[in-house]
Amino acid sequence: METEGIETKAEQITIRYCIAGIPVTRLLRIIALVILFAALCVVVFAGEPEPPDCDLQSGLPATLSLSQKQCEKIRQLTDRFRKDTAGTRAKIMEKRLELRRLSEDPKADPYAINKAEQELNALEKELFRRAYRTEVDQRRLLTPEQINKIKDIPSGYGSQGYGRRGYGRQ
Repeated sequence: METEGIETKAEQITIRYCIAGIPVTRLLRIIALVILFAALCVVVFAGEPEPPDCDLQSGLPATLSLSQKQCEKIRQLTDRFRKDTAGTRAKIMEKRLELRRLSEDPKADPYAINKAEQELNALEKELFRRAYRTEVDQRRLLTPEQINKIKDIPSGYGSQGYGRRGYGRQ
């Protein structure tokens, strides 16, 4: 009879340390991975934070003495540019990765490398054309005095720069 009692205790211990046939340590690892995956998904799919409203007290708006209306319209043009070119920017990144992969492969076909370079150049040219068009549209909102102030700003104005240099973004 003592043997049956020992087997029962062993079964109870096994049940205590196993849930649905999975050891507790393995179950805790699975739960930790699921929580980590969920946290990463939240971070990745949260998107870009909304840019702050026009701060007329600092940066380029203060330097150019922009009105609230000018600042908002310039911000709208910048946002529209970002939305309109999101697909093109993604394609550029894909082509750059493809070109890097092809360049590192010693057996890669030179024709394939040349074709990838041409496609990348065409995409970058299109992005530059759209950025230039947006900058021209933004300049139309400025007064002649404000345009002259832009000419006096050093070329490396920084993160608060004009047009495609990241207007209003930090």
